Amino acid sequence: MYEDKKQYLSSYLLQNAVIHRCNLMMECYPERRQEYLKQIAAANALRDEIEEKIRQTDGDVLSELLLLKYVCGKTLLEISYILNYSLRHIERLHRKALKLFKM
Repeated sequence: MYEDKKQYLSSYLLQNAVIHRCNLMMECYPERRQEYLKQIAAANALRDEIEEKIRQTDGDVLSELLLLKYVCGKTLLEISYILNYSLRHIERLHRKALKLFKM
């Protein structure tokens, strides 16, 4: 139902991998440094965009939940401990946050 939003949000952590790979590649191929720096800039821009859209969700618990899940890579169970809510309630809040999230 919200798979497109989940995929978009999950791309945040993928950008971390892209940045890490580009940094490694710059060491191996310094002559391609500018190309890798452009890829890093694009990855950072996407991460910034995702963070901003998350903050616009509600600026409160729902935004925090999305940040913990998709930016920090926490599970819903871990988030339930952090936010001091039951897992079931976190699952409901997650669905609500995805519903309100605008791509």
